[in-house]
Amino acid sequence: MPNDSKDLIIPDIVIDGVPSSQERMDPAVMQFLMQASATANLVKLRKLEESKVPVRTVELRRIIGPITSRIYLNAPWISFSLINDGAGALTVWVNDENDPMVNGMILNGGNYNCDFKYAVIEVIYMRAAPGTTAAVRIYGKEGRRI
Repeated sequence: MPNDSKDLIIPDIVIDGVPSSQERMDPAVMQFLMQASATANLVKLRKLEESKVPVRTVELRRIIGPITSRIYLNAPWISFSLINDGAGALTVWVNDENDPMVNGMILNGGNYNCDFKYAVIEVIYMRAAPGTTAAVRIYGKEGRRI
């Protein structure tokens, strides 16, 4: 009977046809890696939740014509309300000018509300109906960048 660990034969472990390492990871190292991963995920969640809290309210006023206007926001917004005070109808897109889910035209005196719950609104696209102009007021809640 062999006493020396050099004489001990350990059979190969094969997983899905591929030999795997027989070296064991120190449980303390594995515990550290698991805790580090959990902590990193908690930090990400905290930042995501903090992005829901508005930093300030921003008011913008624009005259929009039949050519698409873009408003690039310095910091991402959580939500905004748009009021069309102009004579022309208005179409609004958020973040994607080619968004197929556009809610139709916003008529004179109409409003449009957009709330994403998180600070993800970076660009607002607007276009007035052909041959008209629209005067808009936008009230946005600025958030923190994630």
